[in-house]
Amino acid sequence: MNLKQLRYVCGIAEAGFNISRAAAALHTSQPGISKQVRLLEEELGVQLLRRRGNRIEGFTVPGLEILATARRMIEDAQNVRRIAEEFQHAKKRLVLATTHIHARYVLRSVIGRFIRRHPDVQLVLRQGSPTQIAQWVVACEADVGITSEPPTPVADLVMLACARLERSIIVPAGHALAGSRRPTLKRVSAFPILTLDQSYVGGSSVLRAFDDAGIVPDVVLSATDADVIKSYVELGLGIAILPSIAFEAARDRGLRALDAKHLFPPSITQIELRRGTWLHGALYDFVAMLAPQWDRATIEDRMREALPGA
Repeated sequence: MNLKQLRYVCGIAEAGFNISRAAAALHTSQPGISKQVRLLEEELGVQLLRRRGNRIEGFTVPGLEILATARRMIEDAQNVRRIAEEFQHAKKRLVLATTHIHARYVLRSVIGRFIRRHPDVQLVLRQGSPTQIAQWVVACEADVGITSEPPTPVADLVMLACARLERSIIVPAGHALAGSRRPTLKRVSAFPILTLDQSYVGGSSVLRAFDDAGIVPDVVLSATDADVIKSYVELGLGIAILPSIAFEAARDRGLRALDAKHLFPPSITQIELRRGTWLHGALYDFVAMLAPQWDRATIEDRMREALPGA
């Protein structure tokens, strides 16, 4: 038995029992995974997977027990490496996965403070969608994720709420809405709308608000980058609905922001950590800077909680 075999077992579970998808995620071949799992079953003397022909239908009862232990062993192996790195003199790395809006607006002051406090740590930013961020954290390709909640809950993630992002309507200076103090959804829908992609809570919740009101908005453009959206508003292509934090009066001089929290729900920024991850000094310090309301003992208790259904 070796860690590679245990990673393959966990990879099969994370891929929904699709061997091809698991092989792609683990950067190996489908026959290689199948062979290693068979060897593990022979060594242990129990069948881990329920098979029907070439199709895997799920885990056997002992397979589920071994899967839970395998996840802990793999996480422990990752933690051994992290602990060793913590005490090495070489420059350490902290990989942060986040969205454009969080990297550009929410995290600027925190990242500045972190780099000044930890000159020995190389901070690596990976930008993606909420779904990608969750996948990177679960796969140990990122140490921490900062984003709104992923569309589908992920069992291996511990979520720590840390901030609310309210919405604003961004319009060109001189626009018909510029002087409105409390615009309505009907009034807003009279203009072409630019918004975040629906894979982001900031995009899907906006469209849901219109749908709940029985209004079909004229969405002419959606994107994952708030700065790109604002640039098209400046060109006169429409009005944007974005997190209020994305509007900076000193920079966005040709635009105006209208408070829209009465029209659209806020999104909740979440810190995402892989369950069982060792909170080394730099990682915990980053979390504490972003969300001082979460003390270390509470976070560690959350990290040790059993997986749902385990």
